[in-house]
Amino acid sequence: MSSFNEIFKNPKSKEMGLRLKKIINTHFNTIEEQIYGGAKVKLALYSRDGKNNVLCGIQESCAASCLLYVHHIDSIDHERLKFSGKGKHAKRLKFNDVKEINEEDVHWLLTKVDENAPF
Repeated sequence: MSSFNEIFKNPKSKEMGLRLKKIINTHFNTIEEQIYGGAKVKLALYSRDGKNNVLCGIQESCAASCLLYVHHIDSIDHERLKFSGKGKHAKRLKFNDVKEINEEDVHWLLTKVDENAPF
């Protein structure tokens, strides 16, 4: 698998993924995209200064939703953004519609990631 578009089966999820990708790419000056996955799990990871220095990731979820994973942050205090699940190495936000993706909010979150990343 080598293409961002290949990680999505659902057009609604793909639309959300493309929106998140655009925000990520405009937020970070230098970022590398790596596509990972097999038959069940497919995701795009974004890193800086090497593929092991992951900052965030995008993954299609069930029921036409999309997940944004963020590394280097354990909790947030934000009125609209809420983490879902209990991630050990990354926290995630689940989006069910592209209208839920507020660009300003995602930039705020990515700024927190950038501030906490050791690289």
